[in-house]
This record gives sequence, C-alpha cells and structure tokens, in this order.
Amino acid sequence: MNRWFAGVAFVTVACSASTGSHSGLGNGAAGSAQFGNGGGGSGAVGINGSSGGAITSSAGTGPILTIPDPSAAGGSATGGVVGSGGAAPTTPPPPPMIMPVNIDECLPTNGAGLDAAATQKLMSGSGSPGALRWLNPYDGTVIPRGLIAPLLMWDGATADVVYLHIKSSLFEYKGCLKPTGPNQLQIAATIWKQASDLARGASDPFSLELTISSGGTVTGPVTEKLVIAQATLKGSIFYNTYSTKLLNGLGSGGAVLRISPGQTAAVVIGQSGCTGCHSLSANGQRLSTLNFLTGGGTYAVVSGAAAPTALSATAPDTSFTALSPDGSLYVTNAHQGFPVIGPRTGPSNVGTANAGVFETATGAAVPNAGVPGGAMTPAFSPDGSLLAFTDYAIDNGLGLALMSFDQTKRVASGYRKIFHSPNANYPGWPFVLPDDKAIVFSLGSMGDFSGGAAGLTPGSTAASAPPSDLYVLDVASGQAKLLAKAMGFASDQDAASDKTYLPFGASEEAHHNYYPTASPVAAGGYFWVFFDSFRHYGNLGLQRQLWGTAVDISADGTYTTDPSHPAFYLTGQELGTANHRAFTALDPCRKDGDTCTTGIDCCGGFCTNGVCGVPPPPPPPPPGGPPPPPPCAHTDESCSGGTVCCNTSDRCLSGFCGQLIR
Repeated sequence: MNRWFAGVAFVTVACSASTGSHSGLGNGAAGSAQFGNGGGGSGAVGINGSSGGAITSSAGTGPILTIPDPSAAGGSATGGVVGSGGAAPTTPPPPPMIMPVNIDECLPTNGAGLDAAATQKLMSGSGSPGALRWLNPYDGTVIPRGLIAPLLMWDGATADVVYLHIKSSLFEYKGCLKPTGPNQLQIAATIWKQASDLARGASDPFSLELTISSGGTVTGPVTEKLVIAQATLKGSIFYNTYSTKLLNGLGSGGAVLRISPGQTAAVVIGQSGCTGCHSLSANGQRLSTLNFLTGGGTYAVVSGAAAPTALSATAPDTSFTALSPDGSLYVTNAHQGFPVIGPRTGPSNVGTANAGVFETATGAAVPNAGVPGGAMTPAFSPDGSLLAFTDYAIDNGLGLALMSFDQTKRVASGYRKIFHSPNANYPGWPFVLPDDKAIVFSLGSMGDFSGGAAGLTPGSTAASAPPSDLYVLDVASGQAKLLAKAMGFASDQDAASDKTYLPFGASEEAHHNYYPTASPVAAGGYFWVFFDSFRHYGNLGLQRQLWGTAVDISADGTYTTDPSHPAFYLTGQELGTANHRAFTALDPCRKDGDTCTTGIDCCGGFCTNGVCGVPPPPPPPPPGGPPPPPPCAHTDESCSGGTVCCNTSDRCLSGFCGQLIR
C-alpha cells in the first residue's frame, strides 16, 4: 500500500502475511494501521477527511517495522483515494513513502543453529569489544551501489558463531550466522542489495555491529559506520595483472581484466601472451595496450562482445597512453634522461624519447599537435578539453603541466605549469576530475612512476614497496593536498605524525599507493578515484590489490582540503594476483530504443521510462496560457549544449547532471 508522510503517528508493519479490509486511506484526524500474520481485521482511514478508523490484525508475530503515518493529527496531504470522511484530491499525490525493511535471521531459527537461550546470549553481547576489532571494511568508508558485498573481516578470538546487526533509518538486519571463513563473513547478496536499495547516503549511514562467540564466550559488539552512496558506479573497471589464473589456471598470465558492477573479473585481452600497460577512452569504446612479445595494439571495445576487436597491430608506443574521450586519438609517453625517466614499456622503461599524438584506428602520427616532447603519464579530462601530464622539462620530471586541447583541430595549447614537487619524488598519473577543477595524482620515488613490482612476487614485504601517496591538486590555486583519509589517516595532523587508522600500522601498510585513476562521471554525489595499494586486505595479509575512494564534489569548485573518504576494497577482483591500474570507463553507450537505467547508459544522454530516448515534449499550452518551461535534464542525464539541470542542486559535470553531497 502506498503511504506518504503527513504527521507524526506511525504505521507498524509485521514482515508476514495478513488479512483485512479497508474502505479508505489517507489523512484523518487520528489513525493508525497495524498489520500482522493474524486471522483478520477491518477498519477505515479517511483521506483529507476529519476522521480515520483503525486497521488492525490480531496475533501478528512477524518482525515489527515502524514508519511515519500520514493519518496523524495535525498533518495534511493532498491526493490519494477517497475514503470515508475523505475528499477527492485536487492535485497529484506526492511520491509514495518508502517502506522500511526489517529482516530477522536470528529468531526463532537461525543459520548458526543456536537455541533460543544461546541466541539471546549472543545478541545481548558482553558489553565490551575486548580484543575484537574490525579489519574490513574501514570505519567511515563510502561504497557505491552495485558492487559485490564487502567481505567482513575482524581479528580477536576465532569465532564459532557471530551476530551481525546492520541498521539505518530504513533498513535493519539481524543475522545469527556461522562465519564463512576464519573470522570472515560474506554478506549475502540479497541482504546487501536490499540495504543498498534503501541507502540514503551520507545523511543516513549504516551502523555495522558485530558480536562473536568463541568456545561459548561472547565478545562484543564492535561497531563502525558505513555509507552506501545513492547510485551505482557507472561503467566497468579494467585492470592489469601478471598472475591471473583465469587464463591457464597456473597464475602466470599477464592480462587485462574487467569488472562490471556486481560481477567478478573476466579476461578482456591477454590470451595471446603477456599483456598490460593498458588505457581506455572515457566512453569505453577504445583500448590501447602492450603485448610484451608482439608489441603494441589498439582495439575497439564492442558492447556484449567477449573480446575487443583489433584496430591496429602496429600502432606505436601504446603503453600507458592517454586516449581521448571518444577514443579517436592517443598521446604517448616520453622517455628521457639517464637513467631514463618515463613509464614502463614492458619489462623496462626504455622507450621512445619524445611524446607524440596518434590516430587510434591507424596508428598514424598527428603532426603539429602541440604536445611537448617531454610529456609523460598523460591523461585527457573526461570532456576532452584538457590534457594533464608530467613534464620532463620541469626539473627532469618533477612537475605537472596542464594544456587546453581542441578535439576538432587536434591541437594542444595554453601550456601552464601547475605543480612542482617539493622534494625528489616524481608526480605522476594526473587524472582530471569530471568538473575540470582538480587533478588527482601520485607522488612517489620511482622514475618509472610504478610501484616497483611490490606484491608481484611471492613473499613481498612492506620494505620492498617504494613510497608513494595520492594527492588532489586544486587547479586554480596550484595547492596540493594529501588524500589523507584514503591513504589511511583520519586527518592532516595524523598524516604529519604518521598516525594511521590502518589496523597493522603505518610502517606495514601506509605509503604504498600507486596508479590513481578516476571515473569519468560522478555517481551518487561523489567522484570515484581508484588506485592499487600494497596493504593488508583484512586478515588475508599484504596484497597488491585495487582500492577505491569516494571524493566529495566541491560546490564552489575548490579543492584545498582533503575531499576523500576511507578507502574500500574493490570487490570482484581476483585475490592474490598483484592487481594494478584500475581504469574506469563507461560501457559502450546504447542506442535509442534500448533499455537503460540512467541517461549515462544512452548515446543520446537521456533514459525515459527505462528506454533510451529524449522525453516527449510537453503538450502545447491552452490559448492565452503561459508557455511550457524550457526542457531540463534530470540527474545522470545529458546537460551538454546548454541544457540546464532540473534539480537546482545538481551541477553539470562532464556533460551530465550530477548530485552534490552537502
């Protein structure tokens, strides 16, 4: 039944069957409704009338939910059906209230096999976390919808059974369960989806409470907060590994893999030999990569195809290129000095001396493109108007530069230096955020801008990982700030003193963060930055794996404070395979008439009633009436060409209307 808030009374609902009848719904002077798995009940609640009856059902035994009741005294609502004492609506009804969900998997039976007394003891806890502490996810993490649920991990005594309590204002879950691994619990996909569907973002974080029983001794709860953003991450994530088991089962294959939201990784390319050093165009339709045996290549990524289609097997210098957003061009890397400074070109970083611009389809050089010969680790902004890169001309690669780029004329111009390293560390992999106001980049000790093979070989230790951290650069001011929360520090002050929240300490886990990239579009009010990190993944030890962080979108376009949040482990990737370079790109767009979820899915930028296509125009006004308002774009719809966003709190970000978290 549809309900909307209009007062302060409450409707109580049991998660079980019920029977009954009613003669009206809506806004009476006073009224409540109760549903349970009882044997009957009847009543009436008026709409916009002066009185409402009660709907009751006896003998209800299901879990109880409570939501605001529109039939409270003093409230008002417009719209609904006519009930006894109600009046016909004169305006459209407001959106229906979302019903909360309450799931109880503890009583009367549970997956842990506990009787009622043991269950009650477990749920009551000991009143203290003792040695129990969360290892994954981190407290305060922000995660997008659509990914596989996180693997919960903790340390302390080895748990025989656990009580997991997840709660927000619209969702509550109680689970008495057996661990799915040693001090690990995989949240069921159905539970995670229901929680995600009812997520309200930063304004309504989820609390995660964990209580364990070990040998009959109960410990806990230990509690942390988790935010699920109000949108699914757009597109897919492509990453590189040199030890995937998906090719030959031996863990020795170099390949580019793809994670689509809610799915595990699948091989994209690498079947013909060790392949890596990949890049994607923002629209997800072009891929460049390097085969260590046969050389470079460019590819077309086709929607629904198992593997990309080769475009040019002779395209030069395709290692770590910058592909233009539409994939028509790519910019290569310089390799200059001695020892050579420049990104890797396979087993070494000895490559072509000067950067250049080339056509993706043919590998043909684009003359007089204006890109400096010393450009390294280049990247286009998501809208293609900017090109950021490390420039060898700035103190032998210790600075970043930014240029405007005309995609029609295929020319870069307006060179400006935007950052100079304060020490001997190299800034690399500058990615322009979708509002063109800030750049994320790494600052590390390696002249090839890599992670120095940390985690690529068995037995790698923290001492073997070269230092590197991620920063955000405010383009207007040139001020760079450490992404402290994503790097493992609660504040700038903690970072300065190397005081980390990472559970195994700064010397073991901090400062091993490489290859930052950013999603080309916002989702759920955040930009999404990905990177690979050599840190502990819960209780599974040191791993070179892919992590992400939500970045707050600045309302005024300035990024002079840390906008990041504690990092989240990217679920769906292969475990233990030394993964790196998580490159986010949109999936190839869908044509008009295809099904869609948002306008970002569609080539035309609009999704109307689940189908790609521009919404129909409004009917003409009556004679003498005011003209209809100009068309506008809803969240995640195209705002290119001057179209304004319907929601005044949205901003046009890289061609799409995006939310801001305030």
